[in-house]
Amino acid sequence: MILLQMMVIFCLVFICYQDLLYRAVYWLCFPVLTLLVFILKYKSSGLQETLIHAGYSIVFLTFQLAILWIYFSIKKRKNINLTRDYLGWGDVLFLVAITFYLSPGNYIVFYVISLIVVLLYTILTGFVSKKIQNFHIPLAGLQAALLALLILVDQFSSKFMLYDDSWFFF
Repeated sequence: MILLQMMVIFCLVFICYQDLLYRAVYWLCFPVLTLLVFILKYKSSGLQETLIHAGYSIVFLTFQLAILWIYFSIKKRKNINLTRDYLGWGDVLFLVAITFYLSPGNYIVFYVISLIVVLLYTILTGFVSKKIQNFHIPLAGLQAALLALLILVDQFSSKFMLYDDSWFFF
């Protein structure tokens, strides 16, 4: 299990590095990450729970993307393509990949908190660099870094569990 977690962390760090440096991530990282986190969750929770949790999280993600699409389509008064104009495919693929790792409650909490962290990063870098034109936000990279930190915390904390929502109720 430890070796598998280290491989997941390495993959997440690699995604972060690529996204911060190049504002793009090599597409093969996402199937590899999906496979690694699926195996990790499967070993701790079993196949049925892994697939059910992923299903709930994918429904939530689909709902979020549909809301974004509706919002921007109304705002622009035309049908927009989210992955061309607002989100990169890497961002979407990363969010799909981690559905196979996090429980539904943890997925929603991670999603919200990571978006807040990325927003704060964007505001701070906007003030520092003052280069707003053609500004691409490394969403998947920053979320990958945050998830890597959470996996490390999960490893050393007995109360915090990324696979299960029961820690919310203590």
